[in-house]
Amino acid sequence: MEESKRNQSQWFSEYKTTAEEVEKTGQYQPLIDWYDQNSEAFEGGTYAANKCCELLYQHIGNSSNLAILDLGCDTGDQGRILNEMGVQALFYGIDMSAGMLESARSKGLYKEQKQSILPEIPYPDNTFDFVISAGTLCSPGNAPPESLPEIIRVTKPAGILCFSYRQHWFENEDSGWKKVHEEMLEIGLMKQLLCEIDTYIPSQNISGLYFVCQKF
Repeated sequence: MEESKRNQSQWFSEYKTTAEEVEKTGQYQPLIDWYDQNSEAFEGGTYAANKCCELLYQHIGNSSNLAILDLGCDTGDQGRILNEMGVQALFYGIDMSAGMLESARSKGLYKEQKQSILPEIPYPDNTFDFVISAGTLCSPGNAPPESLPEIIRVTKPAGILCFSYRQHWFENEDSGWKKVHEEMLEIGLMKQLLCEIDTYIPSQNISGLYFVCQKF
């Protein structure tokens, strides 16, 4: 148990150092390399992944033949969890890491996967019925706040967005995430259906904000 805790602490410390460097330089390759080397650590689904899937499922209901974008799909566990819940959909995955995408591809659940660095989302306007993003947005080094308008762009009118933020990073003015999130609400590009505070990374006592929003 103590060895596991030490490994988790070292793993998180390496991630934090790498992510902070990306925030400073704007160069994503070190973080991509880190994800490629550590993709196995994400197998099984993070707490944020399970939480977002539960929230999204509540809004999917009995709908079928849906197009769902898994933004920052990691090892594909969001697709796996939703599939196990009985969701009938075409899953599309985007991630910056080729290693993560390969792991997700092995699950055989995704119609299409693309390697991309946010805020770029290589899909046309109004493509997806639902967008889920667990552990990617408002997380140091992973994505700039300009990603949120892009997510809204590729979501169909009245489509649902479900995503997590790191609470401390959202509340840090330097991140820019709170400002952009509130702007999207104020100008009417989306409306907020739900916001919950919950655990984000249990082993590090990091809290998260979980949102369900609808595109106007």
